[in-house]
Amino acid sequence: MRDAPQELIPVLAPGHIAEGLSPRAACLAATQRAEEVHGVPRGLLTAIALAESGLHAYALSIGGRPHFPETAAEARALLEAAPARRSLMAGCVQVNARVHARGSHWPLDPYVSADWAGGIMARWHRETGSWAEALRRWHGGSAASTHRLVCRVRAKLEVTSPGSDLFRDWRCPDGQAERVRRNGAIHLATAEHQSRP
Repeated sequence: MRDAPQELIPVLAPGHIAEGLSPRAACLAATQRAEEVHGVPRGLLTAIALAESGLHAYALSIGGRPHFPETAAEARALLEAAPARRSLMAGCVQVNARVHARGSHWPLDPYVSADWAGGIMARWHRETGSWAEALRRWHGGSAASTHRLVCRVRAKLEVTSPGSDLFRDWRCPDGQAERVRRNGAIHLATAEHQSRP
């Protein structure tokens, strides 16, 4: 698979770019659009974005330290100033900017990064027949850290798509799930409120 997202992204129709939206509202609009375009189950990419960035278009993790700039310009400046040897995750769905972007700012565009994630998740689902396996590949970590991510995404999915049974077979701690659901509900409500004219 190519490092850049072009092969996975359909051309955006005019009016899809959410200029003037807050970082959370832009991320929400982008993930919902990508779910529809790529045939990803309703709420799944939004749940991933909630788990990865708190549904924030410009979120950065530099060497494991989170940053939540309010503008794309601030985020680009932080991205460019990040030390070369530090891990660097960027944007709405936390794209590995060192591996997939290689000096480009595209992960900070919520539409591009959400479409890239939607294309990859849809491809991995076609290859494996399992959304859980696609999510495991998305994470790419150890079995324990993947289990934690799936449980976080499952709890967020209960907020973004109540009644979804995508990850019903995963055993997740109930106490932690309630806290993760509450956190997801707060970020989702903020994004939805900020999306209104």
